[in-house]
Formats: sequence, C-alpha cells, structure tokens
Amino acid sequence: MDWENVQADEYRKLPRNYTAGRQGRRITGITVHHMAGNLSIDGCYSLWSHSGTSAHYAVQADGRIGQMVDDADTAWACGNWEANLTTISVEHANNGSSPWTVGEAALDAGAHLVAALCRYYGLGRPEWMSNVFPHRHWSATACPGELYGSQKHEYIDRCKYWYDKMAGGSPSEPERSAPAPVPSPKTVVDEIRYCVRTEANGWLAEMVGLSDTGGSGDDYAGDGSPILYLAMDFPGWYQVRTEGQGWLPKVSRYDVGDLEDGCAGDGTPITGVRCYYETQDPDATGWKVIEYAVANVGGGFLSPMRDLSDTGGSGDDFAGNGGRVSAIRARVADA
Repeated sequence: MDWENVQADEYRKLPRNYTAGRQGRRITGITVHHMAGNLSIDGCYSLWSHSGTSAHYAVQADGRIGQMVDDADTAWACGNWEANLTTISVEHANNGSSPWTVGEAALDAGAHLVAALCRYYGLGRPEWMSNVFPHRHWSATACPGELYGSQKHEYIDRCKYWYDKMAGGSPSEPERSAPAPVPSPKTVVDEIRYCVRTEANGWLAEMVGLSDTGGSGDDYAGDGSPILYLAMDFPGWYQVRTEGQGWLPKVSRYDVGDLEDGCAGDGTPITGVRCYYETQDPDATGWKVIEYAVANVGGGFLSPMRDLSDTGGSGDDFAGNGGRVSAIRARVADA
C-alpha cells in the first residue's frame, strides 16, 4: 500500500454498481463499514459485482487493501445518497456474527487508510462525526459493528496516530487490544433480488438486498401505491395474500414476464407476504434466513420477519397486518 499517494495493494475496478463522478460534489468525509463477515478482496469483488452495492475500499483480515471504486466516483454504500456523494466508503473484514469484532491487522490497516485519505483530501485530523462517520450515522443499520462500539476509541485513536505520523510527528503509539482470532473466510452468498409491480407505475426497478438498482437511494421496493405483484429471486419460496383471493400458492421462480408462475399476485392489492430461505450449503456459508419487512399505504414499516418468525413478537408467520402493502425490503441475514 502506497499510503502517501493512496494506492491500494490491489486495484480491481468493479464493472457496475457504482455511479461515475460525484454529481459535482466534493469529498468531505470517510464512512466506516464492516463486512459482517470475513470476506477477502476477491470475495468483495464478486459480491459487489452482482449485489447492487459497493464500496471504494475493502480491507481484508490480514490488512491487505483492495480498491474497487475510484475515489472520484460514487459507491453505493451508505443507504443515503448525500453520504454516497460526499464520502469515501471503507469496508473492514470481521467475524461472521455479533459482536462483529474486527481483528488487529484489519483495524490497523483500515485506520491507516482513513488517515491517509484525510491527509490526501485535506479533511483534517480524523475525528468521529466530523470527517469520519459510522455507516449507521447515515441509515438504519448495525454497521460498522464494533468499530463504532467496543472498538470505537481504539479505531479513531489509531487513525489519529497514523495521521500525525504521516504529517512528520512522533506520536506515542496507541494501546493495542489483544489480537482477535481471524475466522476462515466463508463462501459469499448472493443477495436477494426482487421487484414489485405497483398500481401507480407498473414494474419498478429491481432491488438487490437493500439497494435500488434504479439509483433512487431507497432501501425498499415501492412507490407509495398498493403493490399488485411481487417477484423474488433467492433459494427458497415466497407467497402473498391478496384482497382478491387470500393466500396464493407458493412461488420459487423469478420472472416478471410470467404473471402465472414467475411472480406472486393476482392483480389486486397484496396484504401479506410470507418468505422462507433454504440454505444451500451451511458448511460453507453458515445458516441463512431472509429478513424482510413491509409497509402499508400511508404507514411505516412493520416489524421485520426472519423466515417465518416475527421479530415483533406477534406470533404471525408472515409480514403484514391486513392493510394494503405499498413497500417491501428484504435481505439475506445470518440465522
């Protein structure tokens, strides 16, 4: 890694899933993310090439850094378009489950990268909520895990240390926590693809996880009007309840051109959604679920479902409360 010129160990520009340029905006900060897993640079490249999400940099567990979106371009990372336009996103490998701890090598390399970027773009000495932001500042998410939890102070202290050292100072090295064990990388699971046909606008742009491929910045599919058809692509099945016929048969295909077997719906408003994820290779990926939630016309999102379990404690095995569904969001999650 060339820290002075911010040249990554590996440069692998994504073929898609970012926006060229920054719409005239300048870089004003860095957004810190965690991968919610121990992905390599290759794993991130593969995932971001197809998932509808991306970040500028990926820091793998051994501290090696890859760049996949140019700094001058806009990564689809923050769930907030303003943040995407004005910040550089840095992803860090970590363990694959809560509490999402980042190992020593990745933490140190990520902090060094943040310091280098702050110097290169004249952002000043790194400070949380001034020029360095946790992902969850911009949108509702647990990201970046312990980097803004138990490792919050260690991380920013390390950023400041490297910033001062690069500026020619002789700072005292910050205390280092005991190295966290680095888990073996797991196979990347493709994110869920889905789209909806609404009463007002027909089929909307495809969603990949919580990212809108149409570039709206929304983390859900919907336009505020009733959803009439739902199409989803993931290993498992999905099912909808409609005003016209109640619960319709389960669907396992994804084809918006086939209203009979390629999607779920009957042309009347959907009032409930039920999904189940079938993990294909748990030894390689760990057990997975589909986490999904719906919102009704004129209302906010209801409690998320995890497969057939309601996190809100209602005991229902589906998302919905009888109202007309106007939005849905879905993603793959660890079981």
